[in-house]
Amino acid sequence: MSFSLIALAAAAATHTVQIEHRGMQMDAIYSARTEIQTRTVGAATPNRADGQRCRWTATLVVDRKLTHGPALARILPSDHKLSGSQPGACTRDRSAIEREVARRDDAVRDHLLAVAARDQAPLLAELDAIRNLASN
Repeated sequence: MSFSLIALAAAAATHTVQIEHRGMQMDAIYSARTEIQTRTVGAATPNRADGQRCRWTATLVVDRKLTHGPALARILPSDHKLSGSQPGACTRDRSAIEREVARRDDAVRDHLLAVAARDQAPLLAELDAIRNLASN
């Protein structure tokens, strides 16, 4: 059995960068969230010890929005993942996976800061493109 859930523990990770573009001040707000995929492996057979494990992978997703409008709000590409496993079926204790991801909040925060830093040049280029388009 496989299912997805969103962990709210890492959703609180946000980072704000002040940007000046052609004399206009704005804030770019970056928010990290995790999308967790789970898969139960192994067998649960009667009269034997449970041989199931829940393997999970949390993909870190970074959302960007600007304070002056939704025009450049987007999900930034990222391939950073966290992974782990828990004993038993994945349906047994979903909160244990969320707690494990929450314990790795330093990795989520580090990734958020790195993505925000990499996004500065593309963001300025997008602002320039929009300004040029609007002035035509």
